[in-house]
Amino acid sequence: MTLVQTLLQKQEQGEQHATARYSLADNIYATAELDFSVGTVNLWLGANVMLEYTYQEALNFLTANYDTAVRELKESEQDLACCRDQIVTSEVTMSRIFNWDVRRKRQQSQAGNKV
Repeated sequence: MTLVQTLLQKQEQGEQHATARYSLADNIYATAELDFSVGTVNLWLGANVMLEYTYQEALNFLTANYDTAVRELKESEQDLACCRDQIVTSEVTMSRIFNWDVRRKRQQSQAGNKV
């Protein structure tokens, strides 16, 4: 998102060209000539899909995706908190059942010793 914002600012400032270095792979970099006057950027969407957007469309698209990701992260955190609560409840219940069984066996052994 920040890169697209920078491209948009450069275009609004009237700059035409710039040179950028980018990573092709680990420790392998290439140089690219950027032309701000074109006003488009290609976004890699995944699954071998790349689309061309204007700077503003790309910024809107990336902002919407970011907002969705933040919202879904919060929902996931709430779901995890609920699961943690359920785990604690289950562990407490299992402990109570175990303790009940220990008391029951103790009472049975004491009743058998009295006879």
